[in-house]
Amino acid sequence: MSEANRETHYNAFISYRHHELDKAVAIELHRKIERFRLPVNMRKDFPRERWGIQRVFRDQDELPLASNLSDPIEEALRNSEWLVVICTPRLPESKWCQKEIETFKALHGQDHILAILAEGEPDESFPEGIRFRDVTRTNENGDVVTVREEVEPLAADVRESDPRKRSRLIDDAVLRLAAPMYGLGYDDLKQRHREQRIRRIASVSAVCALVFLIFGICMTALSIKISDQKKTIESQHEELQEQYLQSRKKYEESMALVSGELLGLGRRQDALYAIRTAMPSSRDEEPELYSSAAQYALTNALGDYNVDMLVPDGVMELPPDDFWGDAGEYFYLENYLGGTQIICAEEFDESHVLIVTSDFTLYLYSPDDNTLLDYTATWLPEKPDEYVFGAAFRDDVLYIQFADAGNAVRYRFNRRDNYESAGNIEYSDYSVSRGPVLSDGEEAWSGDGRFMFVQKGDHTIEFFENGSDTPARTLYDIHGTFTGLGKLYDTGLYVLIGVNTSYLLNGDLEVIASVPGFYDYSPDKKALILFRNDSFCDHDNLIYVPLREYDDLIKEADSKLAGYAPSEEMRERYRMLDD
Repeated sequence: MSEANRETHYNAFISYRHHELDKAVAIELHRKIERFRLPVNMRKDFPRERWGIQRVFRDQDELPLASNLSDPIEEALRNSEWLVVICTPRLPESKWCQKEIETFKALHGQDHILAILAEGEPDESFPEGIRFRDVTRTNENGDVVTVREEVEPLAADVRESDPRKRSRLIDDAVLRLAAPMYGLGYDDLKQRHREQRIRRIASVSAVCALVFLIFGICMTALSIKISDQKKTIESQHEELQEQYLQSRKKYEESMALVSGELLGLGRRQDALYAIRTAMPSSRDEEPELYSSAAQYALTNALGDYNVDMLVPDGVMELPPDDFWGDAGEYFYLENYLGGTQIICAEEFDESHVLIVTSDFTLYLYSPDDNTLLDYTATWLPEKPDEYVFGAAFRDDVLYIQFADAGNAVRYRFNRRDNYESAGNIEYSDYSVSRGPVLSDGEEAWSGDGRFMFVQKGDHTIEFFENGSDTPARTLYDIHGTFTGLGKLYDTGLYVLIGVNTSYLLNGDLEVIASVPGFYDYSPDKKALILFRNDSFCDHDNLIYVPLREYDDLIKEADSKLAGYAPSEEMRERYRMLDD
């Protein structure tokens, strides 16, 4: 067969309406699908030619000039394994898109049709061709009839007006599309993809740091030997030192990401080890290597400010089956939890029962007055999105086994009993003390009058120094609502005061810690005063929590890591943990 007559095979055919938004989603999805590659540790089950999605049909790129457009499109549909439909309220109006869907169904069946919801609600954006299918049945009279039944299409949701945020949703949609194409589970593919990304970032950062270090040493030696080029070499050496310092800082920031990933998996000491080994032992000794992102990651791994919260405390071997709790007599509460399963119901205190559900939602239930309250956001700094297979609560430690995990994760309840009481106030007084919530675009000044900040509607905050129209600092992806900017006068630190969670900022207005329930600061005790509004508890709800500055964090981390070394499994998976 000649090259001109040879038919082209496509992994997927993208059907979409030629509208600005639909086209933008189709173009970006096309590019990212063709760049998809299976994680290395999943490739052994597939031939080499299937390690990536090699060819995708999208009419603007693949359609040749022809008087009859239906011929090349029907040929592409016939030679495509999957059909991907970009769904918006405009799609059902297109007879051409409907014809593409019906043609593909006739050729390959409905099970190979995938949907991307780009705008609107499903009932107005999904065309009938993917919402319904014809089924042949035999009725009670013995006649063979064809009936239409509604099906739920396999779809990924990328609805977002902000192109940058929509791009992140499309990244996830590619994994959702690739999973059925390879016959894989989405959660497994996502986890393997995330592990490979962490290893790649860490390996590149480590190699860059080593290269710059070796190059810096060589250039230093060369500057000593070549006296007639001393000034030139010294200048080059300074540039290399700056590159080396920048590489070290990037390495610290990459380790901050790794530490956050490990903490999310419950590996608290591994998270501590990853970030601590990347940080200088004193900020004063190596100020040029200071990284606010590293300090933020170390503070999160230590968890000191998460009072009356469950913080990750490490992993352990799976206990025997009789260790795990069950729903017991509270099984009936599943009827009120929207279809989620109760994994365990354990005694929390004298009058409350802790309920843990399959989606890792935490409830306190009072049998006396039949009250069920959701404490998930109150007790978990960040809620994992994995499915819970087993749970148990013993001696202020919550044990969790996530689905498909080979170990159990411990969460330690960091109770306020470990801290000095600072008194008691009503919640109304706490709210009044913080001031009114700022609207998007509203300006507010810091307590010392040095900075003015503006909260924007895209989770961005801009800070302006008094008398300047140019932002001194911009913070991105800061979620929450805020009331003001306070100054901890004897420390040089600021606090961005939020309704639920506040943020500590250094003198350069970089985030160095999140502080749930911030109320005030005590210069005498060098401590933050935190408020915890737990209605089931008689404790004073104001407590002193010592302020952890950089050197204090390093000492605390070193104390908790004394005698600790990462396991061989962790060294293999995260090579940056090698000495």
